[in-house]
Amino acid sequence: NLSTRLLRMLQNSRRGLGLFWNTRFLTIETKKKPITVSQYSSLQKKINEFASKPKNQPTLHSIMMESNNKSKNRLIQSCQYMRHEFLVRVAHVITHLQNLPYIILTNEDIKRVLDLYMYAFTDMLHQPVIRSMKDVDNFNENLSGLLEDLTDIILLLSKGIHDSQLHVNDPEFPAIIGKTMDYIVINRLCNRILARHHLSMHIQREGYISVVNTDLSLKKVIQRNATFSANVCQNVYMETLPEVIIDGHADARVAFIPNIIDYVIREVLKNAFRATVENNLHQVEKPPIICTISNSADYWKIRVSDRGSGMSDNTLGNMEKYCFTSFKQKQEEQEYSQAFGEIFNPAVANRGGSSLAGFGVGIPVSMAYIKFVKGKMEYQSLPGIGTDVYIKVPQIGGLMDKLHI
Repeated sequence: NLSTRLLRMLQNSRRGLGLFWNTRFLTIETKKKPITVSQYSSLQKKINEFASKPKNQPTLHSIMMESNNKSKNRLIQSCQYMRHEFLVRVAHVITHLQNLPYIILTNEDIKRVLDLYMYAFTDMLHQPVIRSMKDVDNFNENLSGLLEDLTDIILLLSKGIHDSQLHVNDPEFPAIIGKTMDYIVINRLCNRILARHHLSMHIQREGYISVVNTDLSLKKVIQRNATFSANVCQNVYMETLPEVIIDGHADARVAFIPNIIDYVIREVLKNAFRATVENNLHQVEKPPIICTISNSADYWKIRVSDRGSGMSDNTLGNMEKYCFTSFKQKQEEQEYSQAFGEIFNPAVANRGGSSLAGFGVGIPVSMAYIKFVKGKMEYQSLPGIGTDVYIKVPQIGGLMDKLHI
C-alpha cells in the first residue's frame, strides 16, 4: 500500500522525499504537502519537453581542455550546462523506461527505478538559479547527492528484468531488453562522467585531468580488484584461494578513466575467482589466475586466464545477453550465488558496483563499457580446462576526438 511504499522510499532517500510511480499515478510526498494531479501533469509535460531535446555530447578532448578554465563565470556556466544536460538525459531514460512492456513496469524493482529517476528529475528541475559561488557550492552538493541516489540503478534494473522475464514468452523480449539496457547503461555512464568532470573543476587531484588519470597503473588496478574478489571468496568458501600472477608489461602506465576499467576488471576477476574455486574445491592448492598486460603505441591489453573448467558453447554464446547467468544449475551453486550476491551488496562493498552476482548483468555491462571506449572484450574458453578474457583498449590519444560523452 501507499504508506508502506512511502516508508520504504523515505528510508532510501537522503533528503526525506519519496517519489512513487506506477502506470496510473504519481505521488510525491514531501515535508509540506503531496503533489496534485495537475502538478503531476505539468511534471510529465516537462519530462516530455526535455526528452524531445537532443543530448549535447562533448568529446573527451573538449572536456579535458575545458578543465583548465576555473574562473567564476566558467564555474557558474558549468553548473547551468550540467543542470540542462542532466535533465535532458534523465528525461530520455524515463521515456525509455515508460515505453517498456507493461509486464515489466509492474515489477517492484522497475517501479523503484522509475521512482528514483523521476525524483532526480524533479529535484534538478527545481534547482534554484545559479548566480553566485554559494549557489555553485549548493548545486554541487545536490548533484553529488543525486549521483549517490542513482548508484544502484543497474542493480535494480537487472533484478527487475531478471524476475520479469520469467513471465514473458515473447521471443523478441531479449532484444528489447538488450537495447534498453545498453541505452540506460551508457546514458548513466556518460551522465556520471559529465557530473564528475564538472565536480573535478572544484577539486584539484594530482595526476588527473578532468576525469582522466594520466598515470594509471594497470598493475594496481588488477591488484586492488583481485584483493577485493579474494576477500569475498574467502568469506564465501572458506577455501584456499588462487594466486593472482601479473606478468607481461607489468609496469605499464596509461591515461584512462579509472572507474571504467575498475568495474570491468572487478567483474572479470570475480568470475575467474568463482570459477576457479568452485571447480577446484577438493584441491588444497588452486590453479593461479594469470593476468597479462600488453602496452603498445596504439592499444593496451589485459588478458585474464583462469583454470576454472571453462564454459560450454551455449554459455559462451550468451555472454553478451543481459540476465543470462550460468550459475544456477545446482543447489550448491545457487547457495554460493546467493552468498556472493549478498556480500557484493553495495552497502557492504562500499558501493563499488559489483553487486550483480547471479543476475547476469556484470559481463554485458562490462562489454558495453569497453565498446563505448572503442575497445574490444572477447572470451575464449576450453571446456573442462579454463577461460581467457581479452580486453583491448585504444590509447587515450586515439580516443580524444572519437569518444563522445
